[in-house]
Amino acid sequence: MKKLTFLPIALLCVSLSTTIVRAQPAADNNNTTELKKDEPGKNPKVGGAKGQSFMDRYYDIKETYPSLSDLYSYYAASSHTKQKFMERYNAIKAAYPKLKEVYGNYAGAEHSLEEFSKRYYEMKDTYPAMTKYYGDYAASKKTLPEFIKRYNEIKDSSPDMSEVYGQYAASDNTLSEFTARYNGIKASNTGMKNCYGEYAGSTKKLSK
Repeated sequence: MKKLTFLPIALLCVSLSTTIVRAQPAADNNNTTELKKDEPGKNPKVGGAKGQSFMDRYYDIKETYPSLSDLYSYYAASSHTKQKFMERYNAIKAAYPKLKEVYGNYAGAEHSLEEFSKRYYEMKDTYPAMTKYYGDYAASKKTLPEFIKRYNEIKDSSPDMSEVYGQYAASDNTLSEFTARYNGIKASNTGMKNCYGEYAGSTKKLSK
């Protein structure tokens, strides 16, 4: 009776041990596959978003989406992969069809759609006359008082840079850093005039 009782248990233990040992390589293979799928942009060693220059990214999206010229500068300045950027673009386009002027701001930002829209309407309700800057503020990490302070700073010191007030107010660069980057791309004759502000407000190299 003892043999009949314990033999199945022993066989069960051996079976489980064999299954565990055999399963281990499969798990290792899965991990290897995940590492190979590393998204561009999350690993600079695979030529991702963080390793690309502003111009590389600008021409990359221009070649892929030639009809979406309003997005080029936002993508070029962002840290998102092209796939992630377009996912975010399509998300806000579907959720807020009337907010076309800020699609690029959201696509290039780090905020969730909920947080972005909350910030958008915060500025709209507080400063209804500053329509041009709603997207810049919503996409930034600045509080509204910080954003307005920086806006007034560049407005008072550089009236000839009025087209990039919003990008400076939203950026983390000092006024001297922003101005140097702005003048640098302006003098480079790249033909990317509509990208001056986004480049100046970013930390990316203009080209490799």
